[in-house]
Amino acid sequence: MNQNSKTVSATEEHYEYIVPAVDRAARILRLLRTRGHGMTIAEVTEAAGWHKSSVHKLLVTLSHHGLLDRNEATKQYSLGIALIDYGHYVLGKLDIADAAKAFLKELAEYTGETANYSVLRGTQMVIVDSVESRIDLRVVPPIGTMNSLTTKSNGKAVLAFLPENQVHRLIETEGLPAFTKNSITDPSTLLRELAAVRKRGYATDFEEFREGISAVSAPVFNAAGNITGTLAVTAPAFRLTKEKAQEYGKKCVDAATRLSAILPQ
Repeated sequence: MNQNSKTVSATEEHYEYIVPAVDRAARILRLLRTRGHGMTIAEVTEAAGWHKSSVHKLLVTLSHHGLLDRNEATKQYSLGIALIDYGHYVLGKLDIADAAKAFLKELAEYTGETANYSVLRGTQMVIVDSVESRIDLRVVPPIGTMNSLTTKSNGKAVLAFLPENQVHRLIETEGLPAFTKNSITDPSTLLRELAAVRKRGYATDFEEFREGISAVSAPVFNAAGNITGTLAVTAPAFRLTKEKAQEYGKKCVDAATRLSAILPQ
């Protein structure tokens, strides 16, 4: 697999041409998505660490385009209704997800848990398709869910196959936030984890992003050897034990390898 892929080069190129204001606007959208609730100007300012007047202008601009909604009673901003239209349009263009469906069904049937397919978009992983578990108590990440490459098993499965200098840069720009007591917040620890991922072929997440939820993910590559996404199994932590993770991880690797073999360049 070519680690110096076109996807990697494109991502490296992004840093040189990033527009600060647009970057901050995108980070606000991600912040609101991560928090999962509305935030006031003061709360966004504190979380982002930027000047209040700059944050206010960004929030007003995003609201003007329907990307944010403002609750006049609480003065809180939340993700806007326009994002739904954009999201549906993008998902409708992802033909690759159709090729992954059979493998998702296979993983869901074998494990009894929810299987999902995520694609790499810049420095984010986006869940574009899934097959739900039939068990009453199950984990079902919503389609369109986004997370940084430095979080969750799908991000680690991708990071493991990127050049180390790019991984260091992503850690610096994206950070290693502590979502739970199991979150990896030390860069050296993460690098050791990524080395283990490369060796076994799949990444794990034992309640690192959300308490009570664990997952395993395997990387998917296109015909040119460029990493494009991941296949994953997500389940309640009490069912996805380390023994099960090893079994399901190997199954994910097998499915991801077969999916990679039929993807175009």
